[in-house]
Amino acid sequence: TQGGRIRINVPQQTKAGKYTGTVTVKANNSTLAELKLNVQVKNRTLPPPSEWAFHLDLWQNPYAVSRYYNVEPFSKEHFDLMRPLMKLYADAGGKVITASIMHKPWNGQTYDAFESMVTWLKKADGTWYFDYTVFDKWVEFMIELGVKKQISCYSMVPWRLSFQYFDQASNSFKFLEAKPGEAAYEEFWINMLQDFAKHLKAKGWFDITHIAMDERPMKDMQETLKVIRKADKDFKVSLAGTYHKELLDELNDYCITIAEKFTPEEIEARRKAGKVTTYYTCCTEPRPNTFTFSEPAEAEWLAWHSAKENLDGYLRWALNSWVKNPLQDSRFTAWAAGDTYMIYPGARSS
Repeated sequence: TQGGRIRINVPQQTKAGKYTGTVTVKANNSTLAELKLNVQVKNRTLPPPSEWAFHLDLWQNPYAVSRYYNVEPFSKEHFDLMRPLMKLYADAGGKVITASIMHKPWNGQTYDAFESMVTWLKKADGTWYFDYTVFDKWVEFMIELGVKKQISCYSMVPWRLSFQYFDQASNSFKFLEAKPGEAAYEEFWINMLQDFAKHLKAKGWFDITHIAMDERPMKDMQETLKVIRKADKDFKVSLAGTYHKELLDELNDYCITIAEKFTPEEIEARRKAGKVTTYYTCCTEPRPNTFTFSEPAEAEWLAWHSAKENLDGYLRWALNSWVKNPLQDSRFTAWAAGDTYMIYPGARSS
């Protein structure tokens, strides 16, 4: 036998009481059974998912969708295909929009690499031009679905410190090799961040935008923070990584591993300051997790753990970074099966 679950959508305006119905079990064109269904609707009403307090951050990968369906990235067809997928995330209470503002922020670790949603162009006269067309389309699309609390922009400290831009003088792509603390790094990012801040303020998104990094050393973070503050002192900053006491006051969104802990006093101080404090799991933890072979209860436990620790929510790095054939084989390189995605093509949940 094979177990199964029944999902019932109860509209907000439904009156409390007992409701009955039937579930028909079919195989091909044959009816195997009819099961009685009783639903007790309680006198409680949940607010819309966008208003839930739990800070859920599951990183979205639009490039996986365009590759899988073989459509032009960020075309109308692409957005139409993404809508039911990203609605699953929005309906789960997703709060954060994942945006890539540079080429391959994670050095192409997924089957479908993240490209830059911002076009970096160095003009022949040495000045810079930045185009935000794709970034704007993506953010507007996600906000329309109800994901509107935060925009996390990755990454000023990528896994490979190489930054791609288009050089008008040579009519070719070039790469700057520079690291936090170097003058070339500061000059490169100051130009972009100052222009980006102006654009975000014009769109009304500056207050919800975070310059985001993940799993970067403290020294790199401290040097990067200097550049961000020099560009615009009011930029918010996010990090998913190791706990560093020195960064507590600097980060508006701080997410640490499940193996580490903030003190109760640190959590309360951050909450009073309006900062978000969460934890994450990734490929490291065999259990609890959301792998293909994980027990379903483990996924539910993740939220309960956040409540127990008095945290604001949970982060996982991959909502839909699909492998080559995600409906047939969920393995990818050396990672556990299912590590790179929680939802499937066709807006199937796991």
